[in-house]
Amino acid sequence: MSWKEIKALDKNTIFFITVGSIEAHGPHLPIATDFLIAKKIEEEMVKKFNGISLPSLPYTKCHYLENFAGTVSFPANILKNSLVAIMKSLGRQGFKYLVICNFHMDLFHLRAIYKAIAKGRRYGMTACEPISVAYFNKKIFEDIEGEMHADEKETSIALYLFPDLVKNYETLKPFKVNIGIKNSFRKFDKIGAENAYIGSPSNATKEKGKKYFGALLKACEEGIENMMNGKIDMPEKLKIFLRI
Repeated sequence: MSWKEIKALDKNTIFFITVGSIEAHGPHLPIATDFLIAKKIEEEMVKKFNGISLPSLPYTKCHYLENFAGTVSFPANILKNSLVAIMKSLGRQGFKYLVICNFHMDLFHLRAIYKAIAKGRRYGMTACEPISVAYFNKKIFEDIEGEMHADEKETSIALYLFPDLVKNYETLKPFKVNIGIKNSFRKFDKIGAENAYIGSPSNATKEKGKKYFGALLKACEEGIENMMNGKIDMPEKLKIFLRI
């Protein structure tokens, strides 16, 4: 779009942006898995709400997988400051709404997003990031014990959305570890996840992926509608850590 086309937009137009990560997702999924899933969500929501898609921010903090080849981990403040700058610019132009499409559940990454959302209010911008809210409130996936990363759930979604990028998942043995308070901030290689996955990717199916992706879209749609009605959600279980 040209600047004049953007200037002519209704000020209630919703802008969308997909945020990264680029990190190891087992030996069977691409390092851009979180980003690719979030981008697919964005594409559907832009159509649903007649919104505007901003260029993506694929890089972010990847605390847990940063010791694996292919992972690119940025300081979390880079993401936070980038989102704030975007909201500041849009707010100056009179726009009001930004939806952050995200499928990366790194706690440091999420804290950067929610700090940016809070700061964006200074510039008249209301923003939301609906997926982590639904994820941590268990509105998307069944509560399958030990399924956490590049697991049955993510592999199923990948099989549904981009099957050509999924490699030999059927041969992977389940790897499960208890992630309690003690391990909640430890890097994956330090808790024994030497192949950069936790869960049972061999149990994945395309049919499960279709169901999970539908739940993701529903959760995102509900979060956007809540935002438009003045209600900004955030993951209840993370409020203390996020310090918002």
